[in-house]
Amino acid sequence: MATDYRINLSKTLTSSPGSRKRFYHGMLLYLALCSVGLVIAAYFAGLNAQQYLENRQERKQLLRTVSAVADLDESVFKDPDMIYSELQVSAGQVEQLKLALARRVQILPIIHNLFIDLPENVALQSLSANRTMLSFGLVMPPPSEEAGDPVRELKAIWESNEELGKRVASIRPVTGERRTVGSESFFYVQFECTLSK
Repeated sequence: MATDYRINLSKTLTSSPGSRKRFYHGMLLYLALCSVGLVIAAYFAGLNAQQYLENRQERKQLLRTVSAVADLDESVFKDPDMIYSELQVSAGQVEQLKLALARRVQILPIIHNLFIDLPENVALQSLSANRTMLSFGLVMPPPSEEAGDPVRELKAIWESNEELGKRVASIRPVTGERRTVGSESFFYVQFECTLSK
């Protein structure tokens, strides 16, 4: 035969009027604190929103000023991250160009120093160049006892040129031949100029 245990569990869960009053006052205090917190959060959110709008307006004005001064379109400033990436790529290309220019052979200063002090009766006939050598032909009077050796005179001029000495390893005559144009006879000499590394 089943036994019916009649137990009133809710009798132990009911609180006294004093504890209910304390709980009620605590909830009111909690709600008041939450309300104050929400008001403060809303206040600072409003400040941040106002500051954001002011910054946005100031940024727009600054962009207009820069665009007007630099003569650039405002769309350039709409995506600064993309512009910054493009600038980095351009900076890398400029650095590579600088390295390439530093490695290239400066031919013009060599040509200038080779031919700046040529005697009046010596003229340039041919010229070619590559990365390591400069080849040129000069016409001059033929060697004689009175005029001396024009090739030796030229070598002395070149050896005394300090700037040329910094850029050139050696200058030597390769071929020489007499040529006649009409009644005039002259001497043609082909030189090879090895560039300094």
